Amino acid sequence: MHTRQWYVVNTKARNEERSAVNLAQGGIEVLAPKLRFRRWKEGKFTEIIEPMFPGYIFVRFHPVDEYRLVKYTRGIKTIVNFNGRMVPLQDNLIEFIKGRLVEGVATVERKTYEKGEKIIIQEGPFKGFSGIFEKELDGKERIAILLEGVDYCARMEIDRELIAKA
Repeated sequence: MHTRQWYVVNTKARNEERSAVNLAQGGIEVLAPKLRFRRWKEGKFTEIIEPMFPGYIFVRFHPVDEYRLVKYTRGIKTIVNFNGRMVPLQDNLIEFIKGRLVEGVATVERKTYEKGEKIIIQEGPFKGFSGIFEKELDGKERIAILLEGVDYCARMEIDRELIAKA
């Protein structure tokens, strides 16, 4: 006897939300997790929320009784299978993902650096410059680095999202 299990479903391009809504309206349980992060764009940071797994959602359904309902829902491309066999996911994997979500969205954790660690600026007007991590500043959004020059180091405050470990 089969019961409802979690499966990976491939959606049409940028149709994760549409597919999830359509399936939920049909009484099917869906997990379409999203990620929140900041991206440097056009000289400023903007907050972005995107699908955690672009083109894929997790759907809990009965593999026989509800197969056609899922397969032919608007926005769905296919149910992921291996040589024609659908493989269910373990419930603990879904619970692990759900445990990191707040209202369906996970936030990307901030990068951490150790004092004295060498860094490279990845974006902004100082892109390509290297320096040394000095400290975090109030609010955790900005940090202080020692910017390396030919024969000097200058202290600089910069947004933490603009750097990476060297």
